[in-house]
Formats: sequence, C-alpha cells, structure tokens
Amino acid sequence: MCTARAVCLFAWSRKDPGVTAPTKARSRAKKAPYLAQIDPRDLLAHPRNLRTQLGDLAELRDSIAASGVLQALTVVPEDDGHRIVAGHRRAAAAAEALEAGEWPEGQPHTVPCLVRPDMVGMAPAQIVAMLVENDQRVDLTESERAAGYAQLELFGLDVAEIARRTGRAQKHVQSALKLTKLGEAATAAADAGKLSLEDIAELEEFEDDPTVMEKILKDVGNSWGIKHKVQEERRKRQVKEAIAAVNAELEAAGVKLVKKPKEWPYNCQMARVDQLETADGEKIDPEAVKALDGYAAVIEERWDSAGAFIVCLDPEAHGYKRTGHTYYKSPAEVAAKEAADKAREELAARLKESGAVRRRFLVEKYGSAKGAKALLVEATRFAVVWPDFLQYRLDREFIKDLAGGELTDGVTAGQDRLNRLLVARMVGAQEHNVEQVADGRWVAHKDLIVLWLTRLEEDGYELSDAEAALRARLVAEEEKRKLAEAEEEAERLAYEAEEAEQDGEERAVVDVHLPEHDVEPESDAEPVDPDPCAEIDLDAGEPAAEGDE
Repeated sequence: MCTARAVCLFAWSRKDPGVTAPTKARSRAKKAPYLAQIDPRDLLAHPRNLRTQLGDLAELRDSIAASGVLQALTVVPEDDGHRIVAGHRRAAAAAEALEAGEWPEGQPHTVPCLVRPDMVGMAPAQIVAMLVENDQRVDLTESERAAGYAQLELFGLDVAEIARRTGRAQKHVQSALKLTKLGEAATAAADAGKLSLEDIAELEEFEDDPTVMEKILKDVGNSWGIKHKVQEERRKRQVKEAIAAVNAELEAAGVKLVKKPKEWPYNCQMARVDQLETADGEKIDPEAVKALDGYAAVIEERWDSAGAFIVCLDPEAHGYKRTGHTYYKSPAEVAAKEAADKAREELAARLKESGAVRRRFLVEKYGSAKGAKALLVEATRFAVVWPDFLQYRLDREFIKDLAGGELTDGVTAGQDRLNRLLVARMVGAQEHNVEQVADGRWVAHKDLIVLWLTRLEEDGYELSDAEAALRARLVAEEEKRKLAEAEEEAERLAYEAEEAEQDGEERAVVDVHLPEHDVEPESDAEPVDPDPCAEIDLDAGEPAAEGDE
C-alpha cells in the first residue's frame, strides 16, 4: 500500500499513463475540453499547486471508497500523461483507496477528469483555474446536509447505511437527522457553526417548545454559551414540573391555594402557621389545619425544586400570636435583606452550575500536554513567587481529569508529565479560589479571580451571566477598596504634615531662665519622706520555728 506521503506527492513516474491510444490521439487533436476516465495513480501533481498541505484525507477516502469520485478533476494533457490543475485531494484520496483495495464494487479504477487541452503551456491560466475552482467550491451547510440525510431516510436507508454510503460516522448522521426536527432557529445556529453534535442531542428535549428553543439559541456566541442556556432551561423545566406535582398533591388533599401577597411576609395579614401560636403559647400543627376554612397553602419556588407551606389567612381572628421577628424593621428593609440573601444564594447556585461547565472547558482546553503549555509559564511563576497559593485544598478527581494522573505521580514523572501536573495544580488552586468566593467565603486573593476569568474568556470560554456578574462585583469591590486606601493614605499624610509642623514650632521655643530671687528657697520645699524600708535587713530569715536549732 502506498503511504499517504507518497500519494500526496504523486511520485509516480510510469511511462504508460493508462490512457488508451484513441484518448491520446483525441487529446492531441482537440483543443476543446472533454471528459475522460483516468486512473488517479497515473495523474501528475502540479508543481504550482496552491495547496501546500493536502490535510487529513481519511474522511474523503471513505466517501470515495463508498461512492467513487463524483466531481470531475481538471487536468491538462502532457507528453507523459495528464497533470492535475484542480482536484489534488480527490486524486490523492482515490489513489489511497485503490491501493488499500477499497473501491466501489463494479466500478472501473478511474476517476472522471475534465481534460483542458486549451490550457497546455498556459501556466497563468492554470493558476487562475486553481483559484477559481477553490473559491467557488462551497461546502454544504449543516442544514442542507441534514436535509439530504432525511431524504435518504425516506428512501428506506437506515443510519448505518447512510453513514456507510456517505463516509460519515453514524453519530454524525444521527445528530444531523435530529437537527431536521429542531426548527429554523436551530438549523440557523448549526449553519453558523454555533451548534455542536453534542448540543443538537441535548436540544432535542426542547423540540416541543419553540419559545424555549429560540431563547436558548438567541445571542449565543459559541457552543459553550448554548451549554449554559441549556442547563438554565433544564432547571426551569424541572422547577415547573415540581410546582405542578406539589399543586396536584395539595388539590388532592383539599387544600386551598393562594399566592404570596406583594408585601409577604412582613407587612400582610396572613402568616405562616409554623410562625404562630395560640394564646396559651401552644404551637399549631400545619397538617391538622391545612384543609380547614381560614387556612391555605402557598407554593414556593426554589432553585431547582418546589415546596409549600401552610398559612393562616387571618391570625388575629383566630386569636393567634405571631412568633416571627420580635425586633422591628421596616418592611422595605426586611424585604431588601431577604432579596439580597436570595440573590446571593441564587448567584452561588448559578456559579456552582456554571463551574461544572467551566471545568469541562478547562479539561478540554488544558487537559493535554499541548494544552497545558499555554499555562506553563504562569504556573511556574506561581510555584516560584507564590508557592503558598498552590497549597490550597484541591479536588483530586478534577486534577486527575486535567493532568491525566494523580499529583503523587510527580515522584517518578518525566518533564512533560511534571509540566501537566504543575499546570493542573495551578488550575485547581484557581478554581478553588473561585469556588470559595462563590460559596460566600472570605479569601485573600479575590483579585486573582478577575484575572482568571478574564484569561479563560480570552482563551475562548464564554462566561455565564453569573460568572460575568461575579467578575463585575469583584472589580467594583476592588475599586472601592483602592479608593478607601487612597483616602486613608491622604489622611495619614495630612496628619504627618500637621505633626511635623507642630514639632517645628516646639523646637523654636526658647528656654526661659528665672532670676535667682524668683527661685523658691530650699527650706520651703516639701520634705522628702524617709525610706520606710531603710532599717529592714532584707537578708534576715524568718524566726526559727519552735524546736529548730
């Protein structure tokens, strides 16, 4: 079998090009282009071929092995055969298929060629033909290819047969067929290169809701943005289903349903039953009263689920006492605090959700020897200048996914593996830093989070709304901190200047010497008390006890 390198260079020097004598005579006699069937192994590469690299021919070879060459190559006749003007990749892939014994059954071992005698000896015209042929070729869009697969399916071909005949993977065919069912928004996104095969499979669960599908695909930069939105819409659907289940359960139990009032829970008439007690101080069982008149249930949406609590519509009418907050705050202040707490909780949950997507990006981007090189200098700098940062508690499974092994492998690892382990340790420390802040914990290196998220964004990662909000908040906090430091420094400098001025004034004061007659006589001075311990012998011991010598 010829090697791919040999095929790419078309290094065949056979004197008999495999073309029949009538074909040779016709190519010499005619100047008009004509079609001919020629063995691809007899074709000569053009010395001025614009393609310097033929690239990976595997998929093209599989397609040719299944269906042959369908688009004619452009060649010019020469004394020793035919030279390719356009179609070097097709010729190389066809030659590989023939050498491997992979050729459509019953078809001759030739490829269709458009022979151009009019271009013989006209190098400029040949180069122009190369440019035009490559510029005019436009690949099928994803939606066009999917529509073609769908037509083949209508003719009774299954996925395996479509894949075999087109030289494509079955997974590719399956995803393309799913694309035909997802609507115009999805096909447009796929044609724009924003949808991956994995995304198409995940979007299938939303094909029954065009509104959600449009929301997912709107204003998305790349596949990572779609992954964020898919997770968000999946969470919303999960919450919606949970609410429906709770609603059905309460209705079956005969419980009345009410919505939260606008000023709930600090400035409205009804109150939670578990925050009430009788006049005698006894608690009330929500389960015992939930179906009675004057009581109801409120369904509460949570981050990824739903629940319900029982309320009394008029506690005072039942003689109940409220046991909620005993200190007073205005309803607006309390509501603001509750909203802030909920926002923090939701942000933390969103950041946790985004972190899962971000880790997938990190493993995909840096989880190889080649990918790790992008962060090697930065990781080395941390190890030299700031080694304590790398001592953070690390997620061992994440490190293993990223580095392809445990950190303890560094004991016997070579240089390349050590580089990957070092980069993985640095990435793990950065992610731990982000997770600590996301959970509301204090960290000393918040500034590194801004730099880290920005670096990932520059490397092709699309921040989720939660990640972008976190970065904006940290930037604002840093600016506020710097402003406070500047004000404090200004106050310190002003204080030091004032102190220096006062010290200068004190040094300028002249000592005043009083005349002798103004000095108080020594006899009038207050007597000095004698030392009360002067007569005590400090070395004397205590009196001996009776019987001691």
